[in-house]
Amino acid sequence: MELKDICGNVKPSCPELRSQVKFIEELFKAAGSNVYISDSYKKQLFTGNQPFTVDQKRPMRSDNVVDSLIAFFDKYIEKGKESDVISRFGIPEKATPDRNTLCRALALQMKAIIDTDEQVAPDIVGIEYQSAKSGDVSDSRLSWKPLYPGDDLAVDFRPAQRYEIQSHEVITHTWSIQNRGTQVWKGRRLVYIRDKKNRPEANPSVIEIPVTMPNDFVRVTTAIDGRGFDAVTRCVWEMQDKDGENCFPGRDSLFCVTIDAKFKRN
Repeated sequence: MELKDICGNVKPSCPELRSQVKFIEELFKAAGSNVYISDSYKKQLFTGNQPFTVDQKRPMRSDNVVDSLIAFFDKYIEKGKESDVISRFGIPEKATPDRNTLCRALALQMKAIIDTDEQVAPDIVGIEYQSAKSGDVSDSRLSWKPLYPGDDLAVDFRPAQRYEIQSHEVITHTWSIQNRGTQVWKGRRLVYIRDKKNRPEANPSVIEIPVTMPNDFVRVTTAIDGRGFDAVTRCVWEMQDKDGENCFPGRDSLFCVTIDAKFKRN
């Protein structure tokens, strides 16, 4: 995720910020910036044609910046436009979006962009939104670093990330994964990290990922069997490299699928 992604996905829903320059000015002001940037450079920051440099980021690196960024998004995103913002980020949401949760997720994503010395930060806005909705909130996500510098991805769960099933059911689940980083994926696989208490089985439980270039998509599928047990289970998966190392350590929600299995359902 880059600064240009925040700009391009949020500004169309901010009618008060009529220009690219104004959007950058107000965003940076909320982040605590006191660095002079010309209007022409602000436009190119917005479009991604110029880098968001460490010197520009450094004055914004404060633990208190999240609250002021939340206030920025809450102030300028037009009420009723939350669904448009969520859609542009590719966040799956069928219900009415939670505005506070969205603004917080956007603020954490912007802080992740500010805190990295690279142009590309981990794409956490969707995970933060979904995790906050489920009550699983942890600011430790801001310290996530991929195993390989520049590695990043976006994950779409199809048809869902959480399934309510009868305990004997078998469901087919597909992940649509985009390589959004700079690394070429070779020799990678998706692995079910099955705890001893996990009743559901996955077949296959190890899925080979074909060579995937930056910006390309890959889809992988498995069948998950409730095996007749009543339980709510977080089925955690990892993307591992050829040596079996987790490519995105600390992000156990990244590919997680929740199975809510009951013998009888209304």
